[in-house]
Amino acid sequence: MRNFRFLIFGILFGIILSKAEVISWFRIYEMFKFQSFHMYGIIGTAVILGAVVVALIKKFHTKNIQGKEIVFQPKLMSIPRYLIGGTIF
Repeated sequence: MRNFRFLIFGILFGIILSKAEVISWFRIYEMFKFQSFHMYGIIGTAVILGAVVVALIKKFHTKNIQGKEIVFQPKLMSIPRYLIGGTIF
């Protein structure tokens, strides 16, 4: 019962995505044909919001659900990992 709020949040998030037509095949089709800004606006908003939330987590030393501080580990900047990953993608 302790995680009930996360269930409610997930359901509300799904409803919002449905109402925004993010799951519509036609919107995705329009995005890949560069006919509509709708999906790019949603993706851009998500990226900006994610960057802001990560910055706030780092600034205020936010704790996770178990009470431990959230720590972001720096990534190794190796060229082969990006070349191989980009090629596979």
